[in-house]
Amino acid sequence: MDTKTINKSKSKTNTKTTVADTAFWVASYRAQETLRPDALFHDPYAALLLNERTEQMATSMKPFAKYGYWSVTIRTPIIDDFILRYLQQSCNTVINLGAGLDTRPYRLDLPPETRWIEVDFPDVVAFKSEKLRNETPRCQLERIGLDLSNTDARKNLFAELNNTYGPAILLTEGVTPYLTETDVIQLAQDLYRQPNFNYWINEYYSKDLYPRYQSPKFQSALGDAVFRFFPTDWFGLFEDNGWIKHDIHFLADFAAKHQRSFPLPWWVNLLKRLFGEDKITGKMREYSAYIVFEKKQDYKK
Repeated sequence: MDTKTINKSKSKTNTKTTVADTAFWVASYRAQETLRPDALFHDPYAALLLNERTEQMATSMKPFAKYGYWSVTIRTPIIDDFILRYLQQSCNTVINLGAGLDTRPYRLDLPPETRWIEVDFPDVVAFKSEKLRNETPRCQLERIGLDLSNTDARKNLFAELNNTYGPAILLTEGVTPYLTETDVIQLAQDLYRQPNFNYWINEYYSKDLYPRYQSPKFQSALGDAVFRFFPTDWFGLFEDNGWIKHDIHFLADFAAKHQRSFPLPWWVNLLKRLFGEDKITGKMREYSAYIVFEKKQDYKK
């Protein structure tokens, strides 16, 4: 099926690590997982999307590589399942904001009439379109180059997509951590205003992880792509802006089911043996998850 690419604005170049660069880091983990005999998913397209920035990101994030790999590997099939289930139930369009180098339109068994819209920086869109030019998506795919921090252009795009397509499920995989709380509030409100934007797949991490993500070592490794979203009440913030939790899947539950436990330090495993798993790591089960939000019907804009 044809792929349509639209550039809405120009992007800025930056020699430092940026949010756009993290897409190469994530794609490298998907390519790595695909080679495993016990792979949780297969993404044969990920390897096509790697370049010199992949090695630079890998070097920068080396101290956190095993944790990053685990997170990407576990969250990917969770999101896959959400998308396939909601397309069967009530939606005919997927809008992937900050799509990066995601290849779900090519690798998922999607209904061919599905409309899939990817939005990301114009240079990311151009790179991806060039690398996948000989591949065929399994649905009606459109790519739009747009800097989503441009609020006016973003609002116009959301209104255009809402008026063009039917009920949609939104995806922001690995996007909100890089936004400020004010940014996330504004994005939630902008998305809520569109009547056809019914569901929103987004991530969650507990306050117990905030110190790790705010640590100088972690922030330094991310360069300019630092985590900025640390709300006091994660679910309360989204509910206050029109979105309530409809479905949630904790990464640890999926990992346990597939014998892919979180790579704990040796001393934590020792404590587990001495004092019992529930006492030492029971709380960690709810450290991170992916959520499907739905619109709060009585929300007053």
